[in-house]
Amino acid sequence: MGGVFRYVNPPTICWGPRSLERLAEELDRLGVRKPFVVTTRSVAASQSVMTRLVKAAGRDFVGEPAVIGQHAPEKQVECAIEAARAAQPDGVLSIGGGSPIDAAKMVAFELGGTPHVAVPTTLSAAELAPSAGVTDQAGRKGGKRDPRLTPSAVIYDAELTLHTPLGLWLSTGIRALDHAVETILESGEHPYSDTLALEAVRRLFASLPQAKARPGALEVRTENQIAAWLSYSLPQAAGGLSHMLGKQIGSPYGIPHGVTSCLLLPHVMRYRARSEAERLARLAPPMAAARPSAPAVELASAAADAVYALIRKLGLPQHLSAYHLTDDQLRAAAEPLASDRYPLDDLLAIYRAAA
Repeated sequence: MGGVFRYVNPPTICWGPRSLERLAEELDRLGVRKPFVVTTRSVAASQSVMTRLVKAAGRDFVGEPAVIGQHAPEKQVECAIEAARAAQPDGVLSIGGGSPIDAAKMVAFELGGTPHVAVPTTLSAAELAPSAGVTDQAGRKGGKRDPRLTPSAVIYDAELTLHTPLGLWLSTGIRALDHAVETILESGEHPYSDTLALEAVRRLFASLPQAKARPGALEVRTENQIAAWLSYSLPQAAGGLSHMLGKQIGSPYGIPHGVTSCLLLPHVMRYRARSEAERLARLAPPMAAARPSAPAVELASAAADAVYALIRKLGLPQHLSAYHLTDDQLRAAAEPLASDRYPLDDLLAIYRAAA
């Protein structure tokens, strides 16, 4: 056994309540004197959040904050890049979910690789990825993959997440679970990432129900953030089958990516169990899903069932039929992904199972 592992996650992670107070220190370390902010409409409109952000930064922001909507519409990202060029910043600061963070990556990249500090307020883990997704006017998801897109630093401050709607918080937690599952299912040997992914699974199963029960508990939200952080250390995980099927229906039909994981992940796991039961079986113990000595097929099935039960327990969407996609639309979504490995009929069966 052997291989090569390349670290691509941000070099600095600050975590814990009030960790935003480290923002000025990080900006100083990166040589950023004139940051440009990329965020969401709700964050930009929150006087308390923006006031705290300015205070923590210890310096003025340049230009007006660029506002990015769900799925990072291409036009909004282009406008953010133009606004940043006009403001002439020496760094980028993003705060929000995956869409503004991905947009900020593109802004920093187009400015010649200026430093980017990401402050996530969801559990999507976009801040850890060496890639950025944008959506064109036709609803097609595209983007860029390049190690230089990786943020320079990430700040996980649970206090800032209290403004995040609970449904969004929990559904992006399932997105993080999706990263961890796809890491275990990724072909090849990756012992470092597997170890982190299995611990992420254990923490997510324990802490997401706690977040639903006690949405204002900072120690629980911090635990959620740590689990999401551990879930993504293998970039290929974002290209797994659950993610790809989700992207095909997410951007075109306005379904949040966290929700697509809620809809599809258990059914993708059941499908992959046909050929990769041994890998999926590794997920059952951290989910406390079955007897460790049970056959791999039984453990794999138990893991898929446990994910489905967790999503139900959290009160998150589980039925694709609620989004009224026709069979023709599902076929159009599946066709670009069809291959010898994943035949079209199998992909359609996964979508239909999620209905």
